Amino acid sequence: MIIEIGEFTRVEGNGKAEIIIEDGEVKDVRLKIVEGPRFFELLTLGRHYYDVPDLEARICAICYLAHSVASVMGIERAFGVEVPEEIQLLRELGLIGEFLESHALHLYLLVAPDVFGYPDAIRMASKHGELVKEGIALKAFGNRLRELIGGREIGGINVKPGGFGRYQTTEELETIEEESGALLRLAKRAVRLFASLEPYGERAEHFVATNGYLWGERLIAEDKEPFHYTERIEEHSLVYSFAKQSCYNGESFLVGSLARLLLKSDQLTPEAKRLFKEHEDKLSTGYVSYNNLAQAIELVYSLERAGEIAKILLDRGISGENVPVEPREGEGIGYVEAPRGVLIHHYRTDSKGRIVHSNIITPTALNHAMIEESLLKEARVLYGEADEEEMIGRLEETVRAFDPCISCSVHIVKL
Repeated sequence: MIIEIGEFTRVEGNGKAEIIIEDGEVKDVRLKIVEGPRFFELLTLGRHYYDVPDLEARICAICYLAHSVASVMGIERAFGVEVPEEIQLLRELGLIGEFLESHALHLYLLVAPDVFGYPDAIRMASKHGELVKEGIALKAFGNRLRELIGGREIGGINVKPGGFGRYQTTEELETIEEESGALLRLAKRAVRLFASLEPYGERAEHFVATNGYLWGERLIAEDKEPFHYTERIEEHSLVYSFAKQSCYNGESFLVGSLARLLLKSDQLTPEAKRLFKEHEDKLSTGYVSYNNLAQAIELVYSLERAGEIAKILLDRGISGENVPVEPREGEGIGYVEAPRGVLIHHYRTDSKGRIVHSNIITPTALNHAMIEESLLKEARVLYGEADEEEMIGRLEETVRAFDPCISCSVHIVKL
């Protein structure tokens, strides 16, 4: 017998799951990514490097800037280009905006209805309107940051190899410094809300993140030894899904906010670090549902760090000069933390700067095996104890805890 969870609700993209029952017990779970293949790796082959980041920004409307930055970093590393701290800080500011926009959307509008027992945020607003307004305020500030750095809210084209198309003004940075401090109290309230919830889902044993907080030259896991993804992460295709699945040394693993906090808490801003220490006992259990609490703490981190970066740039001033980029035959990998976890853009280029190899691995593809394991555990607990409607509802909550971005996960599959 198969119990099917139809289209997941309150997640990005189209996904389903099948609960396979044999002899009165839950035998297996299949997470089915059913959006059609999107072929972004194939679309970049033969293209000039300068056009590629703008193309990759079309992969996702929610985390386009993470794709732009990862793409640019992969290209810069292939050409041996190093950009100054000014450019790095501005890119970081854009990624922070994406964290704020995405985390606020997920926590306040997609997960909070589960907390208060509503089918959606619209009906939840009738009793918890102030909470919804707070989420929208955080999301709007994140959108402004992303538009400022990326050039527009969706599919921006401002992030370029070697720098930017347009640099930011003093007035814009002053506004960022002021607004980030004013919104901090809202993020702290979100931490209190999500810290009060009981855990559910599977307990992750392996975690992977970039070695810097928002990007890195390599990845790290529990042993903190930097590695390239090709050394420990294996990708494979599934007959029932258009997204590939990844394993870390043959086992499932977790990327995202919870992984970042557990592996890199020493890199947090002061108030975010204090909140992590306050809730460390909960977070260190590894329950995937605590990814929601981790995202709330990252809201605090993002606002603190945005204010820090704005102040640094205001004190130093912005030169607004791009670094020259000379095409060459090479290979480079861009490792970036998208809101949902590690994002990888891997390119090889020819002597004219054209892309001859492209591989993109997204957070949801990396989390795919972990999502299946969490659903399997929850289904075994719930089957026979809850009716089918309640079981499906609880399993959807487990999926939402990962904050999947399903559209991002669908790329070419070689059969």
